[in-house]
Amino acid sequence: MISHNYEIISVIVPCFNSGKTLKRTIDSIKNQTWQNKEIILVNDGSNENKTLKILDDYKNDNSVILINQKNKGLSAARNVGVLNSRGDYLYFLDSDDWIDTNTLKELYLNLRGDKEYSYAFTDCFLEGETKGVRKKKFNLFEQLFINQIPYSIFIPKNVFIEYGFYDENMQIGYEDWELNVRLASKKIYGKRVPKPLFHYNVSNSGMLISKSIQNHITIWKYIKNKNKNFYEFKKIVNIFCRWSFKEYNYPLFFVFIWYLMLNYLPEFLTLKVFLIIRSIKFFVKKLNYF
Repeated sequence: MISHNYEIISVIVPCFNSGKTLKRTIDSIKNQTWQNKEIILVNDGSNENKTLKILDDYKNDNSVILINQKNKGLSAARNVGVLNSRGDYLYFLDSDDWIDTNTLKELYLNLRGDKEYSYAFTDCFLEGETKGVRKKKFNLFEQLFINQIPYSIFIPKNVFIEYGFYDENMQIGYEDWELNVRLASKKIYGKRVPKPLFHYNVSNSGMLISKSIQNHITIWKYIKNKNKNFYEFKKIVNIFCRWSFKEYNYPLFFVFIWYLMLNYLPEFLTLKVFLIIRSIKFFVKKLNYF
């Protein structure tokens, strides 16, 4: 059997004061069964002593390419990592998360030769303050209104360069959601690998809970306005007709009601309903929302 390990996978790791978890993240990449890889570690202006000490240790680590920059935010750190990479494929992993040893190989083998999908993602284990397995199918109609896909996508570098790069104006999160919507507007879709290979650390102090969710409606409106041609009513109807026959995560009436709320209810009221629904354990358990 011919090995495809000759293709380089660049793993982009942004870091800001992640000294408690950074080594675990980097070790999980080093231990991958996929041999031909590079680790691009972007220090985004860390100022915590423990983090700086660990980063200093990586200066002499030939398996890690360390890039230092002033604090510019997650999007900018990822973009800088891509620009300094030499891989054929990119994988994004934050400095408080980690992956199983076979993750890169599984992603590569699942995406290679697939003509319907242009990037891939896995199911994930929720770790930290929330436990469980998060399984999400890619359905474009849902994705327009509810962020379904984990940020940790595996994508050919040429596709990301041509259509991608994260929006550096998005400083409070969901930059991955905007990227996925923008890619979808170019008919670039994500493929689910139904194995929980990615470990996502849930923390009340993390950006998702402390910032992104609290500004969920405002961020969605930003995404909609930036991609306004894609959110035209006629296109939404066409997307619904096409993707309603594919696998989905929620009953379609739920998504449709959410669409109406986003468009016609006052923002403060929509956000309040959103936070109430998210806080109810029944919905979290049954719908596996986050």
